[in-house]
Amino acid sequence: MSPNPFSNNIPFRQGNPVHLLNYMCLDEGVAILLDEKALRILKEIHEPIAVITVGKSYFANALLGRHDGFKLGSSVNGCTKGIDIWDTPFYHKGKRVVIIDCEGIDDPNQEVPWANKLFILCLAISSTLIYNINGIVGRDDIEKLFLMTKIVSLIQPPNDHQFLPNLVVLLRDFQLDSPPDFVKYFLNIISKTNEDAANELTKFFKKFNVYAIPHPGIRQDAMRNMNEIETDKLDPIFVEKVEESVTKIFEDLHPKYLNASTMSGVTFAEFLERCVAQINDPANTVLSIPSAYESTINYTAQKAYESSLELYNDMMDQMNFKGFPISWDEFKDVHNIAFEEALKNFIQQIIGNADQIQSFRKTFHDKIIGLKDQFYMKNSTAMNKYHEEWAHKLWKEHVAPRLEMENLFDTDDFEEAIALFEQIYGTIVMPGQEAIQVLNEFKTNQYEDGIKLLNTYGILREERANEMLALNSMEECLRNQEQQNGQVIDQLKNDNERMLNEQRAQTQRSIDQQTIEYERMLDQVKEENQSRINNLQDQLNHNNQRKSDFWETFAGIAGSLAGSLIAGLFKIVNHDELEPKVISENVIIGQIITDLLANIDAKEDSLRWIDEFQEKSKMRMRLTRTYPVKGDKVIFSEMKTASTVI
Repeated sequence: MSPNPFSNNIPFRQGNPVHLLNYMCLDEGVAILLDEKALRILKEIHEPIAVITVGKSYFANALLGRHDGFKLGSSVNGCTKGIDIWDTPFYHKGKRVVIIDCEGIDDPNQEVPWANKLFILCLAISSTLIYNINGIVGRDDIEKLFLMTKIVSLIQPPNDHQFLPNLVVLLRDFQLDSPPDFVKYFLNIISKTNEDAANELTKFFKKFNVYAIPHPGIRQDAMRNMNEIETDKLDPIFVEKVEESVTKIFEDLHPKYLNASTMSGVTFAEFLERCVAQINDPANTVLSIPSAYESTINYTAQKAYESSLELYNDMMDQMNFKGFPISWDEFKDVHNIAFEEALKNFIQQIIGNADQIQSFRKTFHDKIIGLKDQFYMKNSTAMNKYHEEWAHKLWKEHVAPRLEMENLFDTDDFEEAIALFEQIYGTIVMPGQEAIQVLNEFKTNQYEDGIKLLNTYGILREERANEMLALNSMEECLRNQEQQNGQVIDQLKNDNERMLNEQRAQTQRSIDQQTIEYERMLDQVKEENQSRINNLQDQLNHNNQRKSDFWETFAGIAGSLAGSLIAGLFKIVNHDELEPKVISENVIIGQIITDLLANIDAKEDSLRWIDEFQEKSKMRMRLTRTYPVKGDKVIFSEMKTASTVI
């Protein structure tokens, strides 16, 4: 069957579903079983990972931009048993997204222990959790949501970081008028039935959204084959709302964190295994996230050691291909490059708090030094062999033949031969302690033997021989001192190099940490600002609604009210005894209406509404001039009734 894309507005994702976990019943309870193939897929992800868990296969497919994909159930019971994942995690804004299709927790055939364990695991491993409600929110839905918040109490959270996922409530087949704010609408409905449930939801889930999706607009028999249906057969509003919901879910999607560090696929797979191991242990009554974090952190550090040290070892091994010995300058360059790459690889993998990171880095540096020393010894041994071979060769060519009885040196020739030997040796050596050490050994052994031989045969006077031996001894002392000084300097260089590397790594880690915290703070500020904007928009909508309601009511009574008021002014009963009164000129009907509108809270509000009414309708209703009141009627020589001002 060919792929069935959902729409052009949601990217189509290639791949297939693969089972991640299932369960089996044991004597001691239900056990979760993980699939090795799925774990291998996760472990191949080296980028930050984000996990979206969905309890409805059709919407999981929509996230993949397709109608088909995860298997759909055509009955009231869900089709997915356990958890399936999409075998091709895809890139989205610097992270790899894993879509999880989870057996619905509202499946009527679920066993309660299994349902609880499954839901606890989904809460622990998800970046975003999508919970489905069919149609209007009912009492059963609210009770299940309340149960969800109670299940959260079975998880021991970390101390300093929010670990629960974003919660998305999906209202499927929603047929009512859309409220201005679905989250407030949803929480308001829940509060009327179970206020604690509403409070717990907002307490545990810092990011909480509600999206409503109408009915697909197709017949019941067609809905049994939603994986085969074509998008143009669906209600366009349904398609539009699905696209909007998918877009917003991806906009809000964040990587899965372990403390302040993002999880890679390797880290996530280990965290998943640790959580499952805890859940399967009958002795555990809660899922301890700190314990799972600690195990995952140590495991990740171990894997980081292995891969980074292997990288260093492979890069240093290039010296073997070229052949030892190499110069120490070249050795240092190769080491620095290999160390930088290995350190970068190590820092990218390790996770944990600041103290743990520092401890891991120190251990890593010590391990690197151990490996470096091994290569150092290989090169040093090759260096010694190289210089010994050259020293023996030069000695045999320029000195040894004249130490035979038949061809002995005279005094000057011997000193000239020694000087030539050292001169030629100096042109072929590789700078370093090995070259000096080999020469020192020759001076200690061959030089002294030659001097003593020539002295024995009277070629060298005893005084000159003693001078040469003393000079040689003094030079040896100086060489030993230089060697010790060089070792001290090398140690200081190594210590300084280690400190610089540690400081560099610490600085980089601090920058990374500050970047993460800054991004989190920025997201928090954005959320707070958006919340303020939403509140202001709600207030504006509310005021507009009140205003609209007022004008609808006022419009119905304005005409009759104005006529009644004017007619009432002419009817004064049983007031013969009154003295003549005066009706003020230019009495605005708005002031009379103000006194009658008792349902308006404040006089200032009513005046404002009347002023707006006068401005909009251009209606002016007034009595002009001043006339006395006599008897039971009022005499006007001139009166203006309601008139429209153009």
